Amino acid sequence: MRYKGNINLHPGESGDIQLIVDNIDDIWALYNIIEVGDNITLSTFRKVQHETGGKSSSTKKKIFITINIEEIDYSNNSIRIKGKNTTKSEYIEIGQYQTDEIGINSSFTLSKKYWDEFHIETLKNVTDITVISEIAAILMDTKISHLFYITNNSTITKGEISQSIPKKRIDSTKHDKGLNKFFEKILNQFIKQINFEHTKVLIIASPGNIKDEFKKYIQEQLENKAKEWSELKNNLNKIIYTHSSSGFKHSLVEILAKPEINKLIKDTKGLNDIIALEKFNEILGTQVNKIFFGFKSFEIAFEKDAIDTLIVTDGYLRKMEPLTRKDLCTKIRELKLVSKVYQFSSKHITGEKIDEYGGICGILKYFVEEIAELGNENKKEDKKEDKKEDKKDDKKDNKKELKGNNKKNKKTEINKINLQPKINNKEKKNIMEEDDDDYENYYDEYYEYDEYDESDKYYNYNG
Repeated sequence: MRYKGNINLHPGESGDIQLIVDNIDDIWALYNIIEVGDNITLSTFRKVQHETGGKSSSTKKKIFITINIEEIDYSNNSIRIKGKNTTKSEYIEIGQYQTDEIGINSSFTLSKKYWDEFHIETLKNVTDITVISEIAAILMDTKISHLFYITNNSTITKGEISQSIPKKRIDSTKHDKGLNKFFEKILNQFIKQINFEHTKVLIIASPGNIKDEFKKYIQEQLENKAKEWSELKNNLNKIIYTHSSSGFKHSLVEILAKPEINKLIKDTKGLNDIIALEKFNEILGTQVNKIFFGFKSFEIAFEKDAIDTLIVTDGYLRKMEPLTRKDLCTKIRELKLVSKVYQFSSKHITGEKIDEYGGICGILKYFVEEIAELGNENKKEDKKEDKKEDKKDDKKDNKKELKGNNKKNKKTEINKINLQPKINNKEKKNIMEEDDDDYENYYDEYYEYDEYDESDKYYNYNG
């Protein structure tokens, strides 16, 4: 994202800034900055009717309007805003509703009555070129491969390849052929999709020695197709091979935390977030009493000056009520003077993990008994809820069982009531046509009968 002029914004104050959207990451960042009540000034087109010699025609005229935002909708490629026009114009009235979209290459001025720390930090992260990290990663395992594109604000799955590979056999080449076909698909995929000009590093990782076999395959292909893949050959220094626990997305955090990867993506927000998450996970596994989750725990820890590190996601902030968010931002302004504060993107692998913990959590300087008690209360509540759910499930099961038994009983009764004489296939005639006395003996074992209807050849019974 680019801006015109200077970023002259201060937490807790109003201000405006002219912005130009460059990529999808910028759109996500804007979604976490723009709020209901903000004003946005942008260009749009209106149809203007003309009357010439009794004939009417229309042309599109470019105009600038300011919208006071009332609704915001996000998609991967744009933000749709709706609100009332506040600008005087001969083509659109003040107070008239207007809907517009902000997409890639959009240029506009955003005005806010209140810029908080997170708004400004998010804006800086997408406008400061020194902290933008563009990483591609191929994670492969036997039979499956995933291609990811990683920036400071998002982790995007760019492609998936699966291939059936026969097992190794002494007198068969099927395994090698299957593996080569698998590697061919992976190589073709990333050559088409990765732009080496904007990619700092391409990570290729796998469990075992699959990555090493793939490296050997690439070298062989480059020898045979040097001219076709000259771009790849010129960027081999950007490729790093490393171990991963799997070929799936969750392994990215462990990979990006490795020292050899750190050197390549140093001085980036993404790296700092990865390191913070690794530290959080380490303490969670060894000293769980020094971890807190949720807003209530945060407030207790803040009052006791017990916060060493705070982590919050933009997704959590976006859902907060304005007054609660304002209160949080005021506290964080104080907290930043003595502690570490991280804002993770919910679209990044780090933010996805923190959202699983509720969206706000952190590391304590020391054990806080009230937070531990709060955690125990939450566990008790969870257990109560689980018991309620179990009781509900038991009731449902009992109802189902009772219903099932009733159905069985009904079915038995219906079967008895509707019991009909068997057909004698040999003679192809109803057994009811036999002697009446035989039928009386046949049915007396089960029911008493009321009468025999000669015309319809059946008995009516009391079940």
